[in-house]
Amino acid sequence: MSEQDRQAQEILAHLQQLKDQRQQIMSKIAELDAEHSEHNLVISTLEPLEPNRRCFRMIGEVLVERTNAEVLQAVIQSRDNLKKAMGEMAEVLKGKERELLDFVKKHNIRQTNDMAGLAKAASGVAKEEEKSTGVLV
Repeated sequence: MSEQDRQAQEILAHLQQLKDQRQQIMSKIAELDAEHSEHNLVISTLEPLEPNRRCFRMIGEVLVERTNAEVLQAVIQSRDNLKKAMGEMAEVLKGKERELLDFVKKHNIRQTNDMAGLAKAASGVAKEEEKSTGVLV
């Protein structure tokens, strides 16, 4: 195997690794979004109830009895933490997409439909780089 072939395989392996990392981040964001929606559903269910009413909450594998007010406060705090985590993961995703796009440009990799979608997503992230007009599809 020639040196060029080995380098090309290393570049493609690194490109695939970056794509996999991006996909993992996107999956985690989707998972956090689903949990956020569940928290909103629980909050909308608990808000109209009296604050002193008994309420049960599953923490790990333990069912704990609390008042509605205590559980509602904990769920709201948990939801807010999820929203914050989603924002942080979105920033990490933007960075990973930028890194992937820079890697593609650095190694002059031709864009497929997947990479064209990445370029569109990154254009929203990197408006200052919109000066480039040559896109291979």
